[in-house]
Amino acid sequence: MNDLELIKQLRSEVAETEPDALTGARGRLLAVMARTAAPRRSRRPLTVRVTGLAAAAVAATVAVVIATGQTAAPVKPPPSAGDVLPMTSARNILLVAAASAERAPQGSGTYWHIKRESEDGRHFWGESWTTRDGQRWSRGMVDSGPGVVKEPSGTFWLGPADGDAKISMEGLEKLPTDPEALRQKVAGMQTGGPVGDYDIAFMPLVSLIAELPAPADVRSAAFRALAELPGVQRLGTVDGGEELMVVDRGREVRLVVDPATSRVIRTNRVPTADGGVAGSKDGLIKLTTGWTDQLPR
Repeated sequence: MNDLELIKQLRSEVAETEPDALTGARGRLLAVMARTAAPRRSRRPLTVRVTGLAAAAVAATVAVVIATGQTAAPVKPPPSAGDVLPMTSARNILLVAAASAERAPQGSGTYWHIKRESEDGRHFWGESWTTRDGQRWSRGMVDSGPGVVKEPSGTFWLGPADGDAKISMEGLEKLPTDPEALRQKVAGMQTGGPVGDYDIAFMPLVSLIAELPAPADVRSAAFRALAELPGVQRLGTVDGGEELMVVDRGREVRLVVDPATSRVIRTNRVPTADGGVAGSKDGLIKLTTGWTDQLPR
């Protein structure tokens, strides 16, 4: 294959051009490449060597620009959810967090660790370590006393304490990843029904995004399901994230969500993994969750 044929093959995105035009364009290209480059101010001059097929590709690109008078548009990376959706509503914040949850890597470690405390460290609402096969060590939890307790069952509570909805590690893995199917699933696990504007799925979905070791796609679905529930409001930007609020059975439930990491970092009320409810009348509860190899203490 000669140079002219190669150039014609590489310029497939533009209309066919006469051989004389291509030959002239290639000649002008070679003349430009032969010129002596202007001296650079950098301490280490950058040298680019173009040979073989690379030279032909460059020639074809420049020939196309010369022949058509077009300038190649820069290629931009696809926008992230945070670039597309402004943080002006609770729904947008939850959708951005959902996109972040999808990208979050699966954690590694021996124990799923949950800790609840006040931001000043003066108040403590319990701490637990749960293995992947369901064994749990806890302290300061409901009915666990002040010391560390090894519990025979490491199932999690999914929803309010009066819902009697328990789920295992294996059960979390099998939850639906479609937002509406997930909402219906967790709502069906609860007792009672909706009261006024209250949606019985709200607190179980909060459990999934705030404390439980749900898979990334399940957490993402929970964020998307919450985004469609009525009554969720944005209170504004605070330290560490965005504060959201919803009225749950006459009580205000506030969450501070970091959309970039999809973590719930503070709340004033959350159903705990062992069947209780952690609540604070003054200030918010700081949540720390994640997989760890640190031994229970």
